[in-house]
Amino acid sequence: MTFDESIDATGVFKNAKIFRLGAELAVLIWDLPPSLPATTKCLLSMDQSPIPLVSMMLPLSNGRQRMFWAMRPEKQPVSVGICTEHGSTAETIVMHPARTLVPLDVEALFADLAPDARIKFVNNLLTVWRSAFRIASDHLFNMVVEDALHALVPEPQVASIVCQIAQGRHLIETAISPDLGDITAIYAIGAASITRMAVRLVRGRNAKSGMQSCHFIAEVPSPPFLIVLLSKNGVAIRQIADGKPRHPSLQSWWGKNPEAVELRELVIRRLATLPESGAATAIDLQVRTPLATSRIAKSSMHPSGEVDLALALDDGLLAGGWFHAPSSAFAGIDYVMEDGTAVPLDANSYEFPAWAQGKDEKSKTDVTGFVAWIPLSESPGPLLQPRFQMRLASGAVRPLIPMPQPFEPATQRNHVLRAVPPQHAVDGAFRTILAPALQDIERRLGKTIEVDSTKDYSLPKSAPLVSIVVPLYRVLDFLRFQLSGMATDPWLAANAEVIYVLDSPEIRDQTEHLLGGLHLLHGLPMKLVVMNHNGGYARACNAGARFARGAILVMLNSDVVPCAPGWLQVLSRALLKSNELGAVGPKLIYEDGSLQHAGLYFGRDQRGIWLNHHFHKGMPGDYVPAQQARDVPGVTGACLVTRRDTYERVGGYTEDYVIGDYEDSDLCLKIRRVGLKIAYEPAACLYHFERRSIRRSQDYMRGVASQYNSWLHTQRWEEDIAELMANLFDRDHDRPAAAGVRIRKRNAA
Repeated sequence: MTFDESIDATGVFKNAKIFRLGAELAVLIWDLPPSLPATTKCLLSMDQSPIPLVSMMLPLSNGRQRMFWAMRPEKQPVSVGICTEHGSTAETIVMHPARTLVPLDVEALFADLAPDARIKFVNNLLTVWRSAFRIASDHLFNMVVEDALHALVPEPQVASIVCQIAQGRHLIETAISPDLGDITAIYAIGAASITRMAVRLVRGRNAKSGMQSCHFIAEVPSPPFLIVLLSKNGVAIRQIADGKPRHPSLQSWWGKNPEAVELRELVIRRLATLPESGAATAIDLQVRTPLATSRIAKSSMHPSGEVDLALALDDGLLAGGWFHAPSSAFAGIDYVMEDGTAVPLDANSYEFPAWAQGKDEKSKTDVTGFVAWIPLSESPGPLLQPRFQMRLASGAVRPLIPMPQPFEPATQRNHVLRAVPPQHAVDGAFRTILAPALQDIERRLGKTIEVDSTKDYSLPKSAPLVSIVVPLYRVLDFLRFQLSGMATDPWLAANAEVIYVLDSPEIRDQTEHLLGGLHLLHGLPMKLVVMNHNGGYARACNAGARFARGAILVMLNSDVVPCAPGWLQVLSRALLKSNELGAVGPKLIYEDGSLQHAGLYFGRDQRGIWLNHHFHKGMPGDYVPAQQARDVPGVTGACLVTRRDTYERVGGYTEDYVIGDYEDSDLCLKIRRVGLKIAYEPAACLYHFERRSIRRSQDYMRGVASQYNSWLHTQRWEEDIAELMANLFDRDHDRPAAAGVRIRKRNAA
């Protein structure tokens, strides 16, 4: 029986009918009789209710209502009762398996539905029914959807393919009515599938025809196909016909449309979601054809400004620059999003005194510097030139476009570290602005760091007692002295392996050559671990620790050289004798014999930030208070000895400190938090040629990395440090002094 034969002269179903909607899907359709109010609730009565069961009621053109129930039929015929909300059965029908049912005739169905009901039917097919039954690739269901779309709009407007973004993804151009309002969903309907696409489009201004240009990216294999744009106000259907794209390649379109900034950002965002080379393609396009930069030159009479820092990160956007507002005309600076929305920067910004270049190279003028963080719910992708605007009190805006920004995480981090002058690097700059940006960058940087290669130098098959991990970053000056000092230590040579971690792979050949020669000379068992690129001190140490086989783990800087044999035996013995001891550190002295480290403690600066200090630093190496073994708040990572299981238990070095600082005290505090002690052992003594590696990092020395690390360390450990220092010193009414302190003694291990 056809759909038409089930309707009498009044347009009302003679009885309920069931049609095939998909390969294993059926729809039961029933018109409410005139005797029932249009608001009557109707239910199905069955021996076993199908799951899922989806229903909807749509108005007919004659004012009555039509009910629809979509379900998966049983493999055997079953009786279905249609009941009203009062419990009476209005009609009973037998539901047969789906394969025996007559396909739904959409054209006949639409003949009786009210115009708005036809749109709602299409909407439900694409949204609720498609989702509930997971039938996006059901050929029969796709045919019903296509029939419904063509019944709704017999001759859809044609949309054109501008260019191919990637395989199966096309930039589409069409025109829609502004009355359609906000688009809530976009679907591509092909011969074999229905694909829901991201609702990401760029709409232009209204043309003279009253239509509005609209661009979006369709993710479908190839034309022909239909595009459906849904909104609360209606639906737009477009036909994508066979035909070549207007531009033969994305590169061609990009080069010919330098001012289509919104579309460029749309393409960048989509490319960033593609696997493998998508992000690299987006970066290459922007580097090849950047936007024209725009700044407002300094003026004594009018507002001026520039955005010179604009990093689009995963969690938000960090912006920085300067402005000069000599009059009340200046209202603020906004970030302009892809859809044209303006986001004021002053909602989360930090301002500081700065200067800007004047008319000639030698002149500088005072301005207001700023840095701002804009949290984003979705990353804009590798956008190298985010757009900004200066907003004037009159309502007028003037564009501010920065130079292309760096895209490598390490370079981005260096730019952030120079965003604020060190003297203005305070809590207000860190807490909600620089810290979120740096944490975002460090997280992304960590994902790129891995071990590139390893090389063994006569490592024995049996595991040693001790593994010594030494990170190398550009500095090989003391390597021969360090290895010589270790190789001439009988106990160390018999019980230890050395793991060098090269964090600067550009000097791999030089390092391998040097270690090879030293190994031939000394015969000390060694391993070289080469990282793919620099990731910072903590990541290098953690990478080396993963290769450690010894029960005892030594973290040793490359610029630490033994004074005499026996130091490692002394420090290892302390750990092996006491299960309560979590880590131990030796006495470290400068090359002139003065003290560099006799344990670590914490002291607040004028900002209330806890800083790391070394007991008795600068005093003579034989200074009496420094000759006493004792418990201390922490020990330096220049030479820190712990058990490998303790190191792994606390997660090793924390990797979100910038470049390399405060990881050692952080590790000590983590060890203390699990109930273990930290000890200083002066019977072990080594030379420390302090911070030679970090001096090679100009961005650390010039920027605000040290201030940030101390701030982050304080935020993380404020309560623990305050309690630790109070217990350590208030009990005996002692305080750390510049040269030394008196504290409770501990018996030597």
